[in-house]
Amino acid sequence: MIWDLDTEARERAAELGMAFARAATAGPDPRFADMVAELVAEHLHEAAPRALGSVPAGGCTLNGAPCAVDCCLPVRRPARPER
Repeated sequence: MIWDLDTEARERAAELGMAFARAATAGPDPRFADMVAELVAEHLHEAAPRALGSVPAGGCTLNGAPCAVDCCLPVRRPARPER
């Protein structure tokens, strides 16, 4: 039997009555490997990032610089009342 995180996620979703679907992966598509190489070059060699639109990515400002400390903290939701 193959065991991975999907197995645990599927079981937990079932316990909670939630739908579960596994997203497809990039597989052997060479564009995926090219994208990873570009991202590594951006971070290691300070290569210019390729912008795909005008909306900033999470964790980046409009000019591509990292956000200030604590800028993108996740929203804390109130705890679910215990039953």
